[in-house]
Amino acid sequence: MTRLVRFGLIASVLWLGLTPAPPRAQSADMPQVRVLLNSRELGAFPAAISGGRLLLPLPAFASLGWRPLLDPHNGVVDLAGCLRVRTTGREVFLIGGPGVIGVRTASALEPLPVAAQSRGGRTFLPAGALAAFLGYAVTFDRGAARVRFTLPGDPAKLDPVSEACLRNIGAVP
Repeated sequence: MTRLVRFGLIASVLWLGLTPAPPRAQSADMPQVRVLLNSRELGAFPAAISGGRLLLPLPAFASLGWRPLLDPHNGVVDLAGCLRVRTTGREVFLIGGPGVIGVRTASALEPLPVAAQSRGGRTFLPAGALAAFLGYAVTFDRGAARVRFTLPGDPAKLDPVSEACLRNIGAVP
């Protein structure tokens, strides 16, 4: 065999071995979960599990009224006009404070238990941890593929920051 033919065969084998596999269908990768707010069903969304934590895509948070705003240039997502989550790590910040939600100041909150993730071109955030910052209770029934967000029963028991955030999205009067 000549060197040129041998080189061509080796190059072909390497090229075939390095060619990425076609992307799998998103529905096969991520199961759908039904999202409920109190007892009202809001829709079904793809979900991911990381470190034992449920992650949901931004449209699921939008269905809750949290108005997610993705800024891919700066790598952040703003939720409910008062939380800012880094898409490249576990950091979450309070934007402003109780009297000035939505201003350009930010103070760090407790890190998220798992980092935000990008899967299938979508940004996924840990549902339970973010809901806890806003005073929601979250129940995930893996067998029924259902996650229930429950609004705080007594707004008077909320801390001022959570109350301001919830008022900002119209979740409390």
